[in-house]
Amino acid sequence: MALGLVSSSLVILVEAQSWAVRAQERSTRITTATMLADTIMKEAMMRMLEEGFGELEVRERGDFRDQRFRDSFEDYRWEWEAERVELKLPDLSQVMGLMGEGANALGDEAGVDTGGAAPANELAALDSLGIDMSMFGDMLGNYLREIRVRICYPDGQNADGMNVEDCMELTSHLVNPTGRVMTEEEQLLLEAQEDAAE
Repeated sequence: MALGLVSSSLVILVEAQSWAVRAQERSTRITTATMLADTIMKEAMMRMLEEGFGELEVRERGDFRDQRFRDSFEDYRWEWEAERVELKLPDLSQVMGLMGEGANALGDEAGVDTGGAAPANELAALDSLGIDMSMFGDMLGNYLREIRVRICYPDGQNADGMNVEDCMELTSHLVNPTGRVMTEEEQLLLEAQEDAAE
């Protein structure tokens, strides 16, 4: 009976130790993927700042099998993409609602001649100026890009013995200080030059 108890205890201890080793390995892979994602994110941001923003989305992928990493992370792969941030600004009626009584004086401040009559509603003064909030959203979109970096790595095997991959994603936003956006043609020409240089 004592022998059975010791045997059961040993089995439980071995399984617990095995689980702890697997958990430690997974934690190490996640930590490594996070550090690699940060490296790729910085490279992507530097490239976007050097080359500028373009009308097209940027998508690239690769792995870590180069001299920089000395095959230390050959099982890891990366991909990143940068795309325009679509800003949805509130419509003018919401903005005017937030302004309260100040909206009534907006027509006078804007120099809109109402012929001595008060504006029909809070938006009348802005409408007469031709102001549309979507215009501001489009303008601000030239200044912002969302960058997503994804790192994928091996994560053991499933019940059928097939290798399983897991991925982690890092997202950030980048501001274009110039506001200039390359045309589609300029962007394609730049990509062709980069491909020729490699």
